[in-house]
Amino acid sequence: MSKPSPIVSFIVTFYQQKAFIGQTIRSALNQKLDSIEVIVVDDGSTDGGAELVKEIRDPRLRLIVQDNCGPSLAANAGINAARGEYIALLGGDDIALPQRAVRQYDLVSKGYADIVFDIPQLINENDIPLDDSFYPAFSQFDLGRSNRVSLDHLFFLGNFLCAPSVFMRRSTFSQVGQFSPGLIQLQDLEYWIRCLKQGFVLRVVRDRLTAYRRRGAGLNLSAASNMARLLIEDGYIMRHFFDGMNLTSLKQHFAQHVPFHFTDTPTDIALAKALIYLHHGRRTVSNIAFEILIDGLQRDPLVQERAASVGLTMPVIFSEMLRGGDPSGSGRSRPA
Repeated sequence: MSKPSPIVSFIVTFYQQKAFIGQTIRSALNQKLDSIEVIVVDDGSTDGGAELVKEIRDPRLRLIVQDNCGPSLAANAGINAARGEYIALLGGDDIALPQRAVRQYDLVSKGYADIVFDIPQLINENDIPLDDSFYPAFSQFDLGRSNRVSLDHLFFLGNFLCAPSVFMRRSTFSQVGQFSPGLIQLQDLEYWIRCLKQGFVLRVVRDRLTAYRRRGAGLNLSAASNMARLLIEDGYIMRHFFDGMNLTSLKQHFAQHVPFHFTDTPTDIALAKALIYLHHGRRTVSNIAFEILIDGLQRDPLVQERAASVGLTMPVIFSEMLRGGDPSGSGRSRPA
């Protein structure tokens, strides 16, 4: 007789986090919600973490060991192995606070959101709580009373969602698809963008349900030492931000930045995207408007006339590029 499926599957991915993985697993096993399983994916660690996991005797715990393939493939492997109706992600050095599963299950199962995050409690390597100012990405933005995340939030503000706090239905993962295997810094941001494009409702609750560990010596993926990789991935994501979006979708999410009458033609869609890019505060992103116009002119000289009719000319673009934005290209898109 087969065991009944759990309600929630915690997916814990880790790499070289032996010092913390035991505490992380116990935090997931000790949730107030009874019907859970914990799937731990060792992404090719060499520090003996997998052996420590094997010492934890609990029938709700499963271990997957794989070669080092990166966090996306590790998360995908765990979710694909999950039996629960709901999925909760957790980093290998983070902590799920006791009420997390109960609270998030209540929110998603009752239709408050399809995908829910919390604002985590920051902690250091010794479990000492840190002020939000130590890493303000998760707490500095006011989403309003609804706490609902929109596509323009992610475009203009970057990645402020804490991936190790996320909770969603497993069926959502099946619909949206897997985490992109080519991304290791901003795979979560790219995933949330896909979720919003497909119409899923994302919300952030202000409850502190997850403890997110900030470690020294560049040991977080979000550390400054990983900035070069982050900037490459950020550039890729921003250039592909509007892929698959038609004019109706662009106006739905970015109405105030597309005030002109456009038709649903490739030329007008490209110009609408250029207008949105032009409003971005980082020069490396707003410059994409210039690239779009150059590409359009190479394909069709009449693009210049159409662009001029909505005020999108080379002088205007250059003026915007020189007037504002962050010339360094640094910004808020960051891994969580």
